[in-house]
Amino acid sequence: MSRMLTLVHAGWDSARTLARAGRRTAAVAQIERLVARPDVPAPVAADARRLAGELLIDAGRYAAARRHLRVAAELEPGHARTHYLLGLAWERDPAGDDRKAAARFKKAVAADPTNALYRAGLGRAAVRCGKVRRGVRELVAAANAAPGDVAVLRVAVGGLIEAGRVRTAGRVLTAARFANPQSGAIVGLWNRLRFEAARVGQEDHRRKEAAGSAREGGVVLLPFLRVAGAKGTRRSASGRTTRRDVISLPRPHLARQRANR
Repeated sequence: MSRMLTLVHAGWDSARTLARAGRRTAAVAQIERLVARPDVPAPVAADARRLAGELLIDAGRYAAARRHLRVAAELEPGHARTHYLLGLAWERDPAGDDRKAAARFKKAVAADPTNALYRAGLGRAAVRCGKVRRGVRELVAAANAAPGDVAVLRVAVGGLIEAGRVRTAGRVLTAARFANPQSGAIVGLWNRLRFEAARVGQEDHRRKEAAGSAREGGVVLLPFLRVAGAKGTRRSASGRTTRRDVISLPRPHLARQRANR
């Protein structure tokens, strides 16, 4: 028995060493060989499958990640990080399911209510499922619980932007910048938020212009600088000078044709 356990632990140590070295494929292959053994203790198998799930998420192999993480969740139903990783595997998959992601994040928060990252994940998933008010509430609470945690702030700010709450995201980042004035990552998030605020402002401006044009019968008057004495100009009701262009047809180059004969 001791020899078997030694082999199991040696295989597990090898998998972790490969993962730390960045050799994801080799690490996952080692884990799959390890968990195929019938003598692997349940805690080791759960840890190994959790690591495999995390590596497979990073590699974009979401279905394979979920297979490992489901087994880990069966072995340790109350493990918060397992449920959080399963939520990520559903959320990041282009063919995934936001509702299943939200259900997993909810289980992660229930198992570890003090973890701000899990709460931020739940808030963003709620927003994507159409539960905007609840999602915003969770996102703000997560950001306030960890104002210096860039990972939490990245999820919280991104979720608030998706919810259309740019001003709320600004308040969250203002508090974070006050608490961490030297953080370059938080400054990067602030710059992203400024860009998003400018984009939203431009879209609002275009919508207002389009609405005004529709009320005026679909005619848009383009303002130009008035040229004194220029023909074809007139003043609009607002006092601005507008130009009325007249289409002209090209004339035949008869002089050029005669010169070339």
